[in-house]
Amino acid sequence: MPNQDGFPTASEVVAHMNARFEAHGLECRVRHVNVLPYVNPMWLANWDILQLDGTIDPELLESELREARWAFPQVVEDHW
Repeated sequence: MPNQDGFPTASEVVAHMNARFEAHGLECRVRHVNVLPYVNPMWLANWDILQLDGTIDPELLESELREARWAFPQVVEDHW
């Protein structure tokens, strides 16, 4: 659910990514999204998922991240 500024939260990205991985039959799960402390003025994604590096097929990971960054380009931390 978007916060008061209209941005989705990091937990929404986590839920989205975990649903996508589950749909692919993968056992890896996202626990945390690293959110930059500002909204990116170039409207590039202001978040990343570092704990997945090297854990699944790189092409699949890149494809899923690309789709998620399109769906959630700007997010805020959950405590906002």
